[in-house]
Amino acid sequence: MKSFLFLILSIIFSFNTWAQCLEQSTAYQAGEEIWYDVKYNWGVIWVDAGEVMFAVEDAKWEGYDAHWFKGYGRSMPKWDWVYKVRDTFDAIGTQEQLKPLYFHRNTSEGSYKVNNKYWFDKEKETIKAEVYNSDDEEKIKKNVPFNDCIWDVLSAIYYARNLDFKSYSSEEKIPFNLIVDGKVHNLYVRYLGKEKLEMPDEKVYNTIKFSALLVEGTIFDGGEDMTVWVTDDKNKIPLKVQAKIQVGWVKAFLKSTKGLKYGAITPLNP
Repeated sequence: MKSFLFLILSIIFSFNTWAQCLEQSTAYQAGEEIWYDVKYNWGVIWVDAGEVMFAVEDAKWEGYDAHWFKGYGRSMPKWDWVYKVRDTFDAIGTQEQLKPLYFHRNTSEGSYKVNNKYWFDKEKETIKAEVYNSDDEEKIKKNVPFNDCIWDVLSAIYYARNLDFKSYSSEEKIPFNLIVDGKVHNLYVRYLGKEKLEMPDEKVYNTIKFSALLVEGTIFDGGEDMTVWVTDDKNKIPLKVQAKIQVGWVKAFLKSTKGLKYGAITPLNP
């Protein structure tokens, strides 16, 4: 997991063995678009390293009324000579309960390439997976069984926005299942309560705060080293994400939004 987009999507790990299904999807609508600036701690300074975009559109998929979720991440052109990132994620899920139907990850990060596709069959409790990365060079095709609610890395962020944090206590873990690189993992986020957050433009917002236990890999050492702040309103938009990586820190800040279902995000000090 090397990408800015994976950082924001919070690839996290737990020993929990169950997942929560979504009763109704309410936090977003077709036409929503969200942009983030990504900053990297280089020595004693922070540099503008990249940007990330998420969008939602209406779609039809095998007879279902669906949403098409899009994610795009890239390094800033001035840093491409150091490490070029071009990541594209697409996911399709049902409109009412956000049941995943299809997922495609096509990423290029330096010399590392990934092209993964999943087709979800809830009735057969099977995911048809095509998994490729440039380290292994060969495409792997397999069927992945599952018997509970499950999410891909893009639909997972929209699932999290629909959680009702009022029903959780501080420090409580919220588990769910995620498929990454053709493998199903049991995951969680830890609810940390509510907090006032000041953004770089000095505007202050009421937020919900949680942490994530990161998967050890090429960027992360593992451990609960990611913190996320989302708006404490019906939109539940992530405002800030920060994470410790093997060399320094990365932060992502909300840059702009449009088409939010419940109107613009309102700061405490407009």
